[in-house]
Amino acid sequence: MLSAERSKLLTEVGAGTPGGDLMRSYWIPVLRSEQLKAGAAPHQFMILGERLVGYRSPEGEVGVVDDACPHRGVSMALARNEPGGLRCIYHGWKCSPQGQLLEAPTHPDGADLSQVRTGYHPTQEEQGIIWLWLGEGAPPPMRKLAFSGLPDDQVITVTVKANCGWLQPLETLWDVFHAQILHNQTNRGSRRGGVYFSDQGRTMDNGVAYDYSQMHAESTDYGMKYMNVDAAKRTHFRFILPFFDHHALEPGEFADKGLQISVPIDDDHCLLWMVMYNKHAPLKADGFALQSLQGVPDLSNFVDHLGPRNRDNLWGQDRELIDRDESWSGVPNTSLLVRIFLEDLMVIESQGRPDRSREELEITDRALVLGRKRVLEAIEAVGRGEPAPAQTDDLSDVEALFELRDAPDQ
Repeated sequence: MLSAERSKLLTEVGAGTPGGDLMRSYWIPVLRSEQLKAGAAPHQFMILGERLVGYRSPEGEVGVVDDACPHRGVSMALARNEPGGLRCIYHGWKCSPQGQLLEAPTHPDGADLSQVRTGYHPTQEEQGIIWLWLGEGAPPPMRKLAFSGLPDDQVITVTVKANCGWLQPLETLWDVFHAQILHNQTNRGSRRGGVYFSDQGRTMDNGVAYDYSQMHAESTDYGMKYMNVDAAKRTHFRFILPFFDHHALEPGEFADKGLQISVPIDDDHCLLWMVMYNKHAPLKADGFALQSLQGVPDLSNFVDHLGPRNRDNLWGQDRELIDRDESWSGVPNTSLLVRIFLEDLMVIESQGRPDRSREELEITDRALVLGRKRVLEAIEAVGRGEPAPAQTDDLSDVEALFELRDAPDQ
C-alpha cells in the first residue's frame, strides 16, 4: 500500500506539480493524425490539465496552441483555419503552425510581432500520431520506440477516454493475474484461448479453471521489466516511463505486438492508447490487430459505439449474460480487444480515485508495487533537477514477448 501523500504524488499532473513536471519532460502522444483534417475546424482537447487546440492548416501542417488566445483569452477552437495558420475571430490575430504571429490587426503597421507570445507548442507527427511537447525550453529529440519508423500499414492506433486517473490503467496491466479471472471467459472464447490456459491449473468453487501466476519484476534504466509465469506460458512485459507499457498479445515470432499508453487528461481522466504493430510485414486481415478492430466505426473513440458506460448504469453490465453463463463480467460478446478494454474500464472506473493506503496487496502484485516505485523515483529525480529517465534513449528493441511453456528458459 501507499501513504496518501505518496499516492497524491502519483495522481496530480497539473502544471507545477511534481508528477506534472515528470510528464512534461517527455514527448506526449495526444491525437490520432486522422483527427486533424487539412483546413477543417480546430480540435479542442485537454492534456495534463491544459486546454489546447490542435489543427491542420489547409497546406497540411499541424499546429497546437493554448485554447485561450494570448490577446484576450477567446477560445481558439472558434478560430478560422486559413492558409498559413489559425486566425482568432475576435481581433484577427493569426498564428502559423510553427508559432509565429503572422498578423495582428490591433498593431500599427510595421510593428515587430516576432516577440509576441502565441501559446504555441511544438509537435511532431509519426506513425499516425500527433506528439506534443509541453515542457520548458527547446524539446529534446524524440526517442525511438518499437514501432518508430514503421510504414503506415504496419501500425494501427486506437484511443478512448477513460474516467479514471492515468496510473490506474497501468496498474491493471502490472496486475497480470487479473486476466486469469476478469478476462477468463473472454480469453477462452477467443483466438488465443488454446494457448492462454493450461489443463493443470486451479478451479474455483464455481467450476471456473485458472492458472496461478508467479510474478517477477526488475527495475531497468527505462522503467521496469516484468514477467508472468504460469502453467501455460511466460509473458514478458516492459514498462517505459512515464506511461508506456508493452504487453503480450499472442505467441509467434511474426505475430502482431502491442503497447498501451496512458496519457493524463487531468487528475481524474486519461487518454488510453492501444498501439499495435508488426515489425516484419503489414498488419494482416487475420492478425490480432485488424481482427480485434473489425466493426469499430471510430478508432479515436473505439468503445463508445457500444453505448454509455458509467456508474449509473454499472458500465453497461448485463446481468442476464452472467446468469446464463455467457459472460463472466456481464460485458457483451464483441471483438477480443474491445471486450477486454470494456472489462478493464468497468473495474478501473468503478474504483473512483482509489485510496491506495487501504489496499491489501498480495504476492501477485509484485510488478504493481515496483511500477509505482519506479514512477515515484522518476518524479523525485526530476524534482532534484536530474534528467528524466530514458528521455532520449533508443528503445526500439524494448517490447513484449509471449512464450509457450515448452520454450527454453531465458
